[in-house]
Amino acid sequence: MSAKSSAKLAKRSLGRRAFLMSTAGLTGLLGLVAGSGAAGAFSIQMYGPKSKLALAIANRCSENGLHAQIMAELQARLAQQVGAVGQTLTLTEYCPICGCPIIATRTID
Repeated sequence: MSAKSSAKLAKRSLGRRAFLMSTAGLTGLLGLVAGSGAAGAFSIQMYGPKSKLALAIANRCSENGLHAQIMAELQARLAQQVGAVGQTLTLTEYCPICGCPIIATRTID
């Protein structure tokens, strides 16, 4: 291969490389602009206490006794823990349905 033909080849391959890089950059920029809306999975929506969804969640937790079941589990775990006399032990879990904190406390006698 002569020096002249290798220089032509190098010039042409750099041209291809530049073309591909600019195409990739342009595609990325268009994708960023097109998808710039807020993702629904990362947003928090507030519901009023009387909305249908809030009432459905509240009824769901009260119907199946999930809060009472979680509280019983927390109290059973607290009964196994030891501490100094007069010390107050606390365990907290959150309801997997409504997100309410369920807090169990025990004072050591």
